[in-house]
Amino acid sequence: MPTFVSKGPFVPDRLVQQLEDDRVVIFCGAGISMGAGLPSYAGLVAYCYDELGLALPPNKSAEWAWPDRMLGVIESKFSSAEVRRKVAERLDRQPTDLDMHRAILRLASMRQGNGLRLVTTNFDTFFEHAQAGMALGRDLHSGPVLPIPRNDRIATWRSIVYLHGRLAPANEGNDHLVLTSGDFGRAYLTEAWAARFVARLFSDFTVLFIGYSLNDPVLRYMTDAFAAEETAVRGRPPREPAYIFLPYSGRTQPDRQPWIDRKLEPIFYNQGRKHALLKKTLVAWAEARQDYLKNTQLMIQRIAPGLPATQHPSDVENLLWAVVRRPDDNGHGARIFASLNPSPPIEWLKVLEQRENVIADDHLKSLAAARSEGRDDPPSPTLHLRELFPFVRGEPKQLSSTAEGLIAWLASHLGSIELVDWVIEKLRSGKRPHPELRIYLRARLAGLDSLAAGYALFWKIVSAEGDWAFKRPSDQPLWDPYTQLSTDPEAPIAERELEAALRPVLTLDRSFLRYMGDVDAIDPKPDGSRLSHVASAEVEFRDEDRLQEILDTIDALPDPDAFWAARLDLLTSLLRGVLELYAVAGEADATYDASFASRPSIEPHVQNFNHKPWAKLFDLIWRGWQRLEATDATLSREFVARWRRIPYLGFQRLALAAAGQSAHVTIDEKLEALLNG
Repeated sequence: MPTFVSKGPFVPDRLVQQLEDDRVVIFCGAGISMGAGLPSYAGLVAYCYDELGLALPPNKSAEWAWPDRMLGVIESKFSSAEVRRKVAERLDRQPTDLDMHRAILRLASMRQGNGLRLVTTNFDTFFEHAQAGMALGRDLHSGPVLPIPRNDRIATWRSIVYLHGRLAPANEGNDHLVLTSGDFGRAYLTEAWAARFVARLFSDFTVLFIGYSLNDPVLRYMTDAFAAEETAVRGRPPREPAYIFLPYSGRTQPDRQPWIDRKLEPIFYNQGRKHALLKKTLVAWAEARQDYLKNTQLMIQRIAPGLPATQHPSDVENLLWAVVRRPDDNGHGARIFASLNPSPPIEWLKVLEQRENVIADDHLKSLAAARSEGRDDPPSPTLHLRELFPFVRGEPKQLSSTAEGLIAWLASHLGSIELVDWVIEKLRSGKRPHPELRIYLRARLAGLDSLAAGYALFWKIVSAEGDWAFKRPSDQPLWDPYTQLSTDPEAPIAERELEAALRPVLTLDRSFLRYMGDVDAIDPKPDGSRLSHVASAEVEFRDEDRLQEILDTIDALPDPDAFWAARLDLLTSLLRGVLELYAVAGEADATYDASFASRPSIEPHVQNFNHKPWAKLFDLIWRGWQRLEATDATLSREFVARWRRIPYLGFQRLALAAAGQSAHVTIDEKLEALLNG
């Protein structure tokens, strides 16, 4: 929710956006004209009583709750013409201050085409005075002759509507003005022309009330009219809430519930002197709307360089609104945000994501409510950060302009461990960078020499296109091992499916160094020169969650060791792929690799229990090789020699263990393997 002035009211994001979409109609009550020198409704009644020589009821008597009835009473004692002449005399004055009227006119002006939409229940012509010099159109409607409040391209409504009549000169009678309880009865009950207008208006637009109070009889008539219409048409989807600016005194805002019960969303502001905060808010809102691009830029330039935690909450809300909460700005706010130098702190990322989470949660609640009531699903909100990291199992959608704008900002923080951890969280939850984000990252890395090697490697892995760089979510198994392997294990398709399930992928997690307490005490201190300083890299099978099911299915075959022996080429290739991925992460070469920790003993041994699942490849290779050792001496020797040529320590250990156990390798060859690797 943006605030347009310091200590001003929070204006809901949705209201601001709907105003930009020409979906809001502003309703103006007596409070607007009071600031320009006219009385309130009760003040007008008091004036008529005094001018006609009648004694006023006590200040706190029940009569004052219904000033329209009080006017009806004096009309019954004097002629209607005389009462209305007094009303016209009091209201036909020159305005003392039209700043608020001008601001409201600018807010009511339409983005799409010329004209404006504004409804006033006041009789005065101050809005016409305020229009001088403003190119907003001159169309007027006065009750009971009202337009149809439609919002379409063919017959859209564009005018100032004097719902209860427009003041005529005092000598013209003004019988058309809705002044007394009898007038309200005709307008809203018997003839019901005002009720029909209000009901249609509330159905097609979002309404913003300014200048009314809860006990205002005018507001009561209008909300009661719409409530009656809603009751008559119960199948209609719930309407948008109507908003109302409301003053309060003291430090604590009033209870919202009485307004919510009337289906009004209150926007509270501190009354202060002459409702100054309301006036300043409307003026600033109108100015921001008139030159949105410039004001957005200035706002972002002022707020974004600071840490969110040091900002006033209203400034944080304003920045979020300017950067990501205006879907029709074509990414303008996000591009300004990303272009600042120095770049806005990465701490804004958490704030942006928290806001998206709130929006997503609210949408889920609305969705559940709509489905329980049999209504159409509400439109899905645009969540720009989530667009950048879609689920692997989904098809990436075209990025919004705002999401595209945020990419450059994120890419300016490639050396931030906070951004690394945020991306790792996305990867671990089954998401992957959007293709456009991956392309941007690769281009950025190509011209970036100052980034520490560990960070650079992390982003190269994250932005890689190959399927080795991401893991399929566990809720989408690749295949049914029992059906494939138990029915026809020798079929070529079974081997291809087995290869797909056991294909190694590189996964990333938060660096284990981050969990070691005092990182500064580590020697040498992590400086980002290695990937392990930034993230922990591990290798997993693509369908690792079903690994045991696969192995159990094969073990149930008549001769599982023969099955593995026939696939020793495949197993060797898979193990090499595992170690090559560790090499990509800088964790494997001819002198060191992860097999030391994950496979303490190459031969089956109790100390191999409960290590990384990929290390089971050693078991499968060993079982297959032992079958070859017993059945095909030549092939057994060939595999030992082949393993010695693969430049990873894990294969050197495998070759040495096999040579030591083989009856087909000579003593000299065993010594050669032991001494020279």
